[in-house]
Amino acid sequence: MSTLELIGWIGNTFVIISFLHNDTLKLRSYNLVGASAWLIYGIVANSYSIIFLNVVVISIQIFKISQILRAKKKL
Repeated sequence: MSTLELIGWIGNTFVIISFLHNDTLKLRSYNLVGASAWLIYGIVANSYSIIFLNVVVISIQIFKISQILRAKKKL
């Protein structure tokens, strides 16, 4: 298995794990890690569609995680 394939499988694993959580913060955090691995995959594979999708997903996850953490601080 190539390093690129391994990075893709790691990304897949984290994205799948993210959907198994009911805790929104954990779900978004695992998905962020998975999307980051897929971003690396896209960069190495020179796949602009994978790069674009994962930059968008990472941006959304960072925004949503920051919202969750700010709301928790207010409590």
